Amino acid sequence: MNVCILSGKVIKNATVRGTEPKTLTFTLETKYGYNENEKKDRLAWVPCVLFNPDSEMEALLTTRGQGLNIELEGRLSGSNPDANGGRKFNTEVIVKSKTLTVLQPAK
Repeated sequence: MNVCILSGKVIKNATVRGTEPKTLTFTLETKYGYNENEKKDRLAWVPCVLFNPDSEMEALLTTRGQGLNIELEGRLSGSNPDANGGRKFNTEVIVKSKTLTVLQPAK
């Protein structure tokens, strides 16, 4: 089963791509631990794609998305796009539209 649940902060407003299907793309900053030596959180930046968003979610993420704390459920999608046989990987989260929740507004 390929299921991931993430929470974090949207880095910048989402971008709309296409019309059929319409997609929203955004990056989520998540914490995955603490670096004792540097005394700061360890952060990861996760690319996310939301297919056919409802109009309310599209408006929110494209105009006021930056800084929003959200939680979402999706699945990992990975590919090896290097045609020359190299080991270049691309991974993103395909978000289930009904599972994206705003935890608190941006400050």
